[in-house]
Amino acid sequence: MATRRILTDVAGQFASLNRRGERLAVMHGYTREFRDRRYSIYHKNGGKDNHFQGVQRLGNYLLVSGSYPYRGKRSDLLVIQLGSRAADPGPWGSNMMRSKDPLSQDTLVNYFAIDKDYWHPGGFSLLDSVAAIPLENSQHQSRIVFLDLQDPKKPSLLTPHIDRPEYKAGACAITPLADDKLLLAVWSDSDKPPARGKKAPLHLDIYLSSRAAELDSLRLVAQFYPPEGHDFHRKFQCLDFVWQSAGDTEQAYLIAFENTAEAQPNPIDPGVNKSYLFEVDVAAVPTGTPRGQTPKLPASFLKYVDDAEFDTSGNWCNMDAGACAYVDSNQQLIVYSVYHFLERIRGAATGAPIVLKTLEFRATDFATPITRIEDAWVELYEDPGLQGPRLALLGPWDSSIEDTERIYVNDKSFTTAASARSQIPADRAFVLYTEKAFGGEALVLQGTGARVDVDLYATGFGGEFRSCRFLPKSVAAALPGAVFA
Repeated sequence: MATRRILTDVAGQFASLNRRGERLAVMHGYTREFRDRRYSIYHKNGGKDNHFQGVQRLGNYLLVSGSYPYRGKRSDLLVIQLGSRAADPGPWGSNMMRSKDPLSQDTLVNYFAIDKDYWHPGGFSLLDSVAAIPLENSQHQSRIVFLDLQDPKKPSLLTPHIDRPEYKAGACAITPLADDKLLLAVWSDSDKPPARGKKAPLHLDIYLSSRAAELDSLRLVAQFYPPEGHDFHRKFQCLDFVWQSAGDTEQAYLIAFENTAEAQPNPIDPGVNKSYLFEVDVAAVPTGTPRGQTPKLPASFLKYVDDAEFDTSGNWCNMDAGACAYVDSNQQLIVYSVYHFLERIRGAATGAPIVLKTLEFRATDFATPITRIEDAWVELYEDPGLQGPRLALLGPWDSSIEDTERIYVNDKSFTTAASARSQIPADRAFVLYTEKAFGGEALVLQGTGARVDVDLYATGFGGEFRSCRFLPKSVAAALPGAVFA
């Protein structure tokens, strides 16, 4: 039985997603540390035609689809292993906190060539360890292929595929239903215009399997043409299904990603990174293969719920390049987005390494109260009001810091905290010390299990700190001269 991505409160978690992401970068592995420069701005035409288009997380692997249109053209899947991170659960956090450069254990482990004729892959989706990838060719045709990723380092192409000679396929999403039949949604917003002077209509094609969990039984059963003015009438680049379960009631949702500017990347008009949340009326999907004309679904098939804007942190992500929704085993919603191609890590013309850039955005209200230290998190901000550079410390990992001058946020040491946001179990505390190696005066953020915002200056704490760590609340309470927030 295939696994569904289930949350207890989809809209609540979506609304609480961090709008500023944690930086992740990779520069090592497989092809001599990316020195072939494929998918970089140092390739032909400034890199604009060999670009990334989709991203997914599988355990501690990041999967990125790429379009390579030059001699030896092909569509690729880049397989990146975050060896510095646990497979699951939870968000990864930045892998550049203790070093200005990416960690050597985070590596590209495979450039998998998917197809040489269908050379443009779109935003793709995961069904457990199977990737559903939409591909396009130069004749405005498309195909959906499936990759077996049971061993992510060694992908293999599965036999079933879906040919779409009349339609393109910019993005797709796949999910099992309650009866384990498969629902596949394929988005097309760039079909060849049917006649001069007319635009090709945007449409979402709905495939349903006739047998449980069998890819080769997927058949086109309906199409959804969002009317002008409908919130789904946009040029989305990536899609993902998630589910909400509350008691005996289940509801499917579709999360869609785009950048609002027509063409990206565009330094003149960078656009806005946006994600939209829709309720899906699964009951409206016909269960049988249509005879004759494919049924059209009503405008109510997708109901707008909410939308969110995300910061790019400069050029660290773009939701026209690739974005995805990931649900970990703790039922926490996480969003990943990559930038269009490899770039110098600090924008330098020479010298700095070429890296793949990613931002991770996590829901900050996924459980109340939390009871495990593994679910704890603390965000420290340099400026009052939760503004300015931010250091995010997730769970017990990387949170015990003996010297903050060796901790980096955006390449700079992080030694000042004016405000904080945290969620800490009631039996724990997070302590900031004025001296390195956990010495000097101590400011204690006491756990309540709920999310708490604190003005650190209002506590009398001067803002400068040199070390920090989680402690049992009873131990923190016994620290001499401690100030409690």
